[in-house]
Amino acid sequence: MKTLRIIFSTCLCVLAIGTRAKADSNPPVLTLDPANGALTGPAGSTVGWGFTLTSTSPDFALITGSDFCVGPITSPCANSLGTYTDFIGNQFVVVGEGSLENPGTETFDDASMMGVGSFLINPGAMGSVSGDLVLSYDLYSVDPGAANFDPIADLISNGNFIEAPASVTVGSSTTSPVPEPGTLSLLVGGFAAIVVSGLRRRRKLSLSL
Repeated sequence: MKTLRIIFSTCLCVLAIGTRAKADSNPPVLTLDPANGALTGPAGSTVGWGFTLTSTSPDFALITGSDFCVGPITSPCANSLGTYTDFIGNQFVVVGEGSLENPGTETFDDASMMGVGSFLINPGAMGSVSGDLVLSYDLYSVDPGAANFDPIADLISNGNFIEAPASVTVGSSTTSPVPEPGTLSLLVGGFAAIVVSGLRRRRKLSLSL
């Protein structure tokens, strides 16, 4: 009888593990702002990413941190171009059906520390780096913002992560506006009128003399 109980308990554990693995097979979808994750800024400046997170499962993902990784995903990640600072890990972002954060969307704002995170480009840096913006999260069966939430009993899995391609390039982040064809023709016409008016005044002065 004791042996049967052990076998039965083992089967329940296997089923539970299988259910949790299945629930974790649909991670949130991360979309970066800009959409391709490509940032450009001059050396010494700070740039950063906004985000949209969309749930794809009935469970709730609590975002615990982020990093910009070039090459293997390690903690912390490093690169030769600058320094990454995590913003989203301190915001208690929860992604899940029925959650107020689904989908969670933020534009990057360095002063307010909004968005996924910031990237400080080293002074004198040149070139670019490409990698992945990695978000870590814990998965729960109950919304972590709910009154009946139990961080131990409701935990499905922790240490999960999602990623999206991202890059940083050293260059000018602003471009001079190019006049549209219609505007350019008006400018040329205006300059021509000024020149003609000046010539006429000179002729009048020479005739009066």
